Amino acid sequence: MFILEEPYVSDLMIKTLKENNFEVFKNDFAKDFDLNFTDVITNKVYSNSENSIDLVLKDQNSSLSKIIEICKDKSLFREKLSDIYPNFFYKNVRFDELETVDNLPFPVIIKPSVGFLSLGVHKVKTSDEWKNTVKLLKEEVKTFKTLFPEKVLNSNNFIIEEVIEGEEYAIDAYYDKNGKPVIIDIFKHPFASDGDVSDRIYLTSKKIIMDNFKDFQNLLVVLGEKLNLKNFPLHIEVRKNDKEVIPIEINPMRFAGWCTTDVAYYAYGINVYEYFEKELVPNWDEILKNKGDETYYFAMAETPADIDKNNMKFDYDAFKLNFSNILEFREIDYKKKPLFAILFGYVTDKKEIEKILKLNTSDYIK
Repeated sequence: MFILEEPYVSDLMIKTLKENNFEVFKNDFAKDFDLNFTDVITNKVYSNSENSIDLVLKDQNSSLSKIIEICKDKSLFREKLSDIYPNFFYKNVRFDELETVDNLPFPVIIKPSVGFLSLGVHKVKTSDEWKNTVKLLKEEVKTFKTLFPEKVLNSNNFIIEEVIEGEEYAIDAYYDKNGKPVIIDIFKHPFASDGDVSDRIYLTSKKIIMDNFKDFQNLLVVLGEKLNLKNFPLHIEVRKNDKEVIPIEINPMRFAGWCTTDVAYYAYGINVYEYFEKELVPNWDEILKNKGDETYYFAMAETPADIDKNNMKFDYDAFKLNFSNILEFREIDYKKKPLFAILFGYVTDKKEIEKILKLNTSDYIK
């Protein structure tokens, strides 16, 4: 079954739910869509948004709610994996204790224990940077509370972690009724610089899938056995180096957020909602057989935190000129959301990816 919630649901998702007559939980957000509604939440749930987590957690004794709690609380997640990664440094800190924290093994990453997107995530290299980061977090926290429910982004507690070396990837996958992991898509997550922690662009291609599938499948098997995952979709972020693959976090009950997971449809003809609900398994050999060197992506144009959204306009036409092969462009209500737009496309020239990474959305504000 499916649960729809703010902040965004794509036309592809609605079309898929309607054509397949999939069961959808009836709530205020979904009620105006012509769908097959139900009042019952099962233990097999996909949601477009983590805003629905509160609803699922009402049944605190269900196996689903227990898994979601582990995934959403990054501190609890690290604790559960401590025997697999015994030397991994992490520290739990209350927000009001950040100024007094000392003896950190810099560089470190600090982020909300319960978070979303890259909000509140900072890489800190020195003790001097730490002081400035704490000041910045105090301002950011004021904004967080207006954007998402506490179960999605909670700024009362933070986790400090060692910096994981290696390239960052994300995996859309689900565990079937028997607990077998099924990979739906693999993304490479590049950054503009060493200090960048944004979600500007995620890439997927034949090479990315083939180079990483086996390692990531093995990791998912280990995590599934450790957490007893069944009938469970997730979007997991990892770092991979020459020695190992280390999970950064698991986003439960969904694939890539804001329906950006739809890029699998453009890249590989995979309708992720059908694959999850029907327990379909991609035949990657067949899917990738005729693929070339093109790289598909989804990109997000974030709103700057320091602007008055009520007295500005975003120049969408000028912004689009930065992209050579747009497959779909989704304008977002930036007065209410933290994004101007989400877009899907593909490149054959890697220099375009570098250009996208370095785009400053402030340059397109009028």
